[in-house]
Amino acid sequence: MKRLLTFLFVVIVFISSTAQADEIIVASGAGFRKMVVDIADTCQKDFDVKMNMSFGNLGQVIAQIKTTGLVQAVIGDPRFLTKAGTEIAESHRIGEGKLVLIWRKGLDIKSLDEITSDKVARLAIPNMQKAIYGRAGAEYMTSKGITEKVQDKLQVVATVPQVTSYVVTGEVDAGFSNLTDTLGSLDKIGGYILIDEGYSKIDIITGIIKGYETSAAVAKYRECINSEQTKAIAKKHGL
Repeated sequence: MKRLLTFLFVVIVFISSTAQADEIIVASGAGFRKMVVDIADTCQKDFDVKMNMSFGNLGQVIAQIKTTGLVQAVIGDPRFLTKAGTEIAESHRIGEGKLVLIWRKGLDIKSLDEITSDKVARLAIPNMQKAIYGRAGAEYMTSKGITEKVQDKLQVVATVPQVTSYVVTGEVDAGFSNLTDTLGSLDKIGGYILIDEGYSKIDIITGIIKGYETSAAVAKYRECINSEQTKAIAKKHGL
């Protein structure tokens, strides 16, 4: 199982000359990767805590938390974490997630209604059971009564970054993503539309895993995550 998790998760370890810095393992939804990397830089530089990071969809993240017992904090949607029975000792809000529709270069989409037209032959969506924005995309389609109309063109992938990758390479015409990942890919896609209705509000938090809340590394991480620097980073990344 641990060998399987090695393939499921991309772990980035930042090598620092400050070997004395406290270290923490933080698992996060893959769609927040760019933001989390920026937060990690700030935490190490300004708060002397080194974040070792692991990314996946929330289903994969939860599996890693339960299987390894090594993850000390998680970044994601608290509803997913609670539903999965993840033991969170405390949570700290980072911001509100936003669903978007993105499309490939060479395509011009003026309205969200166009995903039901022949203009969009292939539509990507993250895993609708295990990914935050997959669920949000499914909720949006249900609220608009278009699920059956796009069912034959849907291509389900694991994570938000995979949606972006498929759009960038032209393997799909459009896809449901999040604003955070999209803002980091504007030069590679044709455009995007912000979706501000039709799905449940997405609160993004960092949760401290039960049993780790008193560690020195978590104390520094807590200070970093609640800092003005982190708030500015979250805002820059669309939260």
